Amino acid sequence: MGFPVRVRVPPPALRVEFLSEGAEDTELIGAYVSCRFAHFKTFLLVGDLGSGKTTFVRGFLKLLGYSNVRSPSFTLINTYRTPLGTVHHVDLYRLESEEEFYTLGLGDVLGRETVLIEWAQRLPYVEGLWIEFQHLEENRRKITLKLP
Repeated sequence: MGFPVRVRVPPPALRVEFLSEGAEDTELIGAYVSCRFAHFKTFLLVGDLGSGKTTFVRGFLKLLGYSNVRSPSFTLINTYRTPLGTVHHVDLYRLESEEEFYTLGLGDVLGRETVLIEWAQRLPYVEGLWIEFQHLEENRRKITLKLP
């Protein structure tokens, strides 16, 4: 007697969850992701205002030698030259249209250089490591990484 028919079910996307008790924890999580997931080039950050996205990026870049990291809310893009290559920090909160995204020039660097994109849900489809920030309480956040 043979085995029953086998159906190959693809594994679910990998999810990694972190609990942050404050800004210092969020920076440490950013530094960890910078080190552990360095093979990814595109990081898609999603969450409400004040949920820790820029604090996470600060930790990510602190590991690469930068301590003065500011939100690119008004400039839209801040670029940092690091020993491991160029890192672009993008904030799409003020993006008014999908067409405006293409005028930023990111099409030339996506997949080649490291790009961290805040408010990534405003983008047309871009593949990368999805990082979701969720308020739990005043200083507590849940940070969830969803690997493609």
